[in-house]
Amino acid sequence: MNLIQIKEQIDEGNNLIFYNKDVFKYYDELMNDYLCIYFNEPLPVKGRLIECINRVSNRKRPSLKRQTMAELKKILVNELHYEKLIIIFNHFERLTKRSVQIYQYLNSLKNVQFICSFTKNFKSDVYPFFKTFILVNRDEYELNCGKREINITYTIYGILSVYCFFIYLKTASSMIMAMVLIGAGWFALIIFRTLMYAGGRS
Repeated sequence: MNLIQIKEQIDEGNNLIFYNKDVFKYYDELMNDYLCIYFNEPLPVKGRLIECINRVSNRKRPSLKRQTMAELKKILVNELHYEKLIIIFNHFERLTKRSVQIYQYLNSLKNVQFICSFTKNFKSDVYPFFKTFILVNRDEYELNCGKREINITYTIYGILSVYCFFIYLKTASSMIMAMVLIGAGWFALIIFRTLMYAGGRS
C-alpha cells in the first residue's frame, strides 16, 4: 500500500495495521499533513496518554503525571476538540488487557485513528481491538505464518471412514447384500462425524 492509498484509508476513518513493518516511516510521511504521534511501543499507557496530550496541546505539562487515567482521557478529549489525531506505534502484540481498554476507548472517538504494526501473536484480550484494523499486508502475513497451508483434516477423516466401511463389509455376518451396504454406509458416516467432532472443525 502506497502513501496515497494510506491517506485514502485515513480519510475514510480506517485503522491500519502492518505485519512485521516499522511504521515510523509512515509517521515521517504523514506528519506534515496530519496531527500524528509516534511510539515505538504502546506501553506504558499512562505515559503514552500524557505524550498524546502534550502533542495535541503543543506544550509540556508536568502536572499531568499526577492525574488519573480517567482524568487524562478527559483532558485529551477536551484538548483534541474536533481535530483528528493519528496514533502510530509498533509492537501491537505488547498490549495488555488493561492497556487495550484505554486504546479501545480512544478508538471509540471519531477523530482518533491508529496505524500500528505487530511481529508476533498477541493475547486473545487484544483481538477485538485488532478486528477494528485493516491488515494491510495480509498476503505476507499468511505466507509467513502458514495460514495458506492446505487443510487435509477432512481428507484424512474421509479416508478413515472409507477404510472403516470396507472393514465393516469384510467382517459383517451373512445378510442380504443391500442391508450390509446400507449398514456399512451408516457406519462410515458415523465414524466420519465422530472424528470431525473429536478432532475439531478447523
